[in-house]
Parts: sequence; C-alpha cells; structure tokens
Amino acid sequence: MDSKSARLLILQFGNYAEAEHRFARGEGENYYAQRYTVDYVASLVREGYLVRVISLGEDAPLERLPSGVESGGFRLYPGRFRAPRTRYLVRMAAEWEPTHLLLHSPVSEVLRWAVQNRIKTLPLLADSFRARGIRNQIRYRRLAAALNDPEIRWVVNHGPNSCVDLARIGVSASKLLPFDWPSFGSPSNFPAKKAPSNASSITLTYVGQIVASKGVGDLIEAVAIAKANGEHYRAILAGKGEIEAFSRHAQRLGVADSVNFVGPVSRERVLELMKSGDLVVVASRHEYPEGMPQTIYEALVSRSPLVVSDHPMFAGRIVHRKNGFIFGAANPQSLYQAVHDLVHDSELYEQLSMDAEVNASHFHGPLKWDQVITRWLSGTVEDDAWLRQYSLPLIASKTFTDPVRTDSGPPDRVLG
Repeated sequence: MDSKSARLLILQFGNYAEAEHRFARGEGENYYAQRYTVDYVASLVREGYLVRVISLGEDAPLERLPSGVESGGFRLYPGRFRAPRTRYLVRMAAEWEPTHLLLHSPVSEVLRWAVQNRIKTLPLLADSFRARGIRNQIRYRRLAAALNDPEIRWVVNHGPNSCVDLARIGVSASKLLPFDWPSFGSPSNFPAKKAPSNASSITLTYVGQIVASKGVGDLIEAVAIAKANGEHYRAILAGKGEIEAFSRHAQRLGVADSVNFVGPVSRERVLELMKSGDLVVVASRHEYPEGMPQTIYEALVSRSPLVVSDHPMFAGRIVHRKNGFIFGAANPQSLYQAVHDLVHDSELYEQLSMDAEVNASHFHGPLKWDQVITRWLSGTVEDDAWLRQYSLPLIASKTFTDPVRTDSGPPDRVLG
C-alpha cells in the first residue's frame, strides 16, 4: 500500500503530545529511547502516512501537533470495570478507519476487531505473562488465540525471554520476533567505581513504578532488615505510583528517614542518581509483566553494580556474580543478603563496575524497534524475509545481515 493512502493508528501507554511539546521546549527525556520513538513516528508523517497516536494511560484531547501527528488519550483502565472502556476504545478506533494498527498493549478485544476487519496489525509489546489466577489464565488463552490468527503475520516482544513467554502461553513461535532498542550512552563516559569505603552505610537506587509488584515494599523491608542488623542502607526511589502508601510503610518499619521518594525524574537525572549511589536495585516480582527494563542498561552505563530479582525475564541476561547479583523475588531477606554480600566483596564490586562497558556492549539485541515497523509497513516479500531471520526459532543460530537496506525501499532508521 502507498504510504499516502495509509492511515496508521498507534495505541500505546505514554502521551505522545506531551513528549513532542516537551522536546520542543528543549527539555529532556522521561525514559530511555523516548526521543528516538517520537522522532521516528514524526518521520512517518513526512513520508506521507496519516498517523494518530492514542495514549491508553490517560484521557487527553485530540490535537494535531507541529509534526503532523495527531495525538490524544483515552484512559483504558480507570478502575475495575474495563469491558465498557474497551468496547468504547474499539469504537474510537473504528471511527478513524485505520488501514494499519500498531498495538503496544496486549488488548485481545482490539486484536479481534482488527482481524475481523482485515486491518494490517502489528502487536509490538514489552510484556511478560506471569500473573496468577484463573482470570489471568483465561485472558492469556484469549490473547494467544487472537495473536495466532493468520491475519497477524508477526508478533513482536521486547527480547528473547519475553518472546519465549508468549510461546509458553500458546503463541506460535514461528511468528515471534524479539526486538530491542538502540544503545544510547556508554560506560566509557564514566570512571569505574570504587567499592564503598563503609560497606555498612550505602545508598541503593531504584528507578521504576512505585508499586508492590515491582518489589518496592521488598526493598523498603530490606532497608529495615539492614537497620535491625546495625547497618544503614539509604534507598532513593525515582518514579511515580503509590508513593504515599509506601511512605507510610517505611514509617511503620521505622526507616522513613532512610527512604527517599524523589518522584518522576528525567533520564539525565536517573543517571545522576545511579552514579551518586552505590548499587542499583531492580526488585520486580514474578507477576510484574516485565519485558527487559532499560533500568538495567542504564545501571551499566552508570557503572553501578546491579542487584536484581530472579524474574524469569532476566534469566540469562543477568548472571549471578558475573554481571550482577540475583536474589529471590518477593523475599526482602534475600534482597538484603545479596546487597550485603556484594558490598562486602570489594574486589568483585570493583570488577563488576570495571566490566560494565563489556556487559553493556552485549546488552541490546540486533533487531531494533524502528526496523520492525519500517519493514512491516513496507510489507514486501523481501521485507518479510529480512524479518524472518530474526524470528525466535532462528535467532540463536542465525548470522544476521547488515540492518541497513540495499534495495530501493524505504531505509531503516535509527534516529535520536
């Protein structure tokens, strides 16, 4: 299909308009690769696509931005009653009459509508599917059935482990593509860290949502365990969420003066917090739908040693005592012990910081977010074959070709 007749609808979490306006004011990114994604979407308008982006995280009026992108918001999950909101979202999408749908959230109802109406659809996710309970299992089965429909050629998720998780719930492995982000920043910009001079008085940095499933309560309880053992662990937590509730939790545990919630911060500020602290903690519980958090990469860039949970999505990416320390998710005692053991091994601490450059160089996979979309939109036989080399069954053994195209089609983009 010619780009001048294509109408691309993007459903995602994240307010596109807010980001474009913020960048126009000269302000920085809120999270990793944000400018890269915003620039890429704007480039599609320059190529002739009509593009509408709807944020599913908040209600926001529809506006046409200076880039030409239309952006609005519709809060899909305002409370317990999701079904009426989902039906309304489908009606909103249908009224715009898209020819292409880029879906960044695994909403089965939207997928079924797109398939029934033969809308070319690319599910491009960053999720795992580990929540327990019969309702979640039913939801996963419905999602797998929708993703397996022949109308959906490719299903993309963030990293091989996330794709394996989709295969686990029943999605055909042959249509799974693991994507990743380009590498921005390098540990070479910073000196390796020295081990803390006092291993009993350290600062832990956490970046992410302030919710229980991300292990925030477990981190606070680990700080309390350290205090009970005569040590002083200070935790700096950056992000939005249930800050008041966890502030009260810290107060009940008697560590309110050791737990500092700084709210949402820019990506530049994230790196500053990591550099000034001693360790970065990623405490996600198994039920949190992780893909592969870029907090891990940012920790490597800052040369801060990592302590991460044993979340299945981190398996093989973080190896205990090789490029980080691993603790049992939802286990504050295990988290405390991992932190304690790492900071008391000054030689290993400094080796992990020294090795950050090598570990960061291998962190991101070869298939990038913009390349997937470009090839999918172009949709030629050659594009499909190029994507197939990155499919889950082949990715472990395939020798990858240069991502820069040599044919006459639209070039791949790595912007930002």
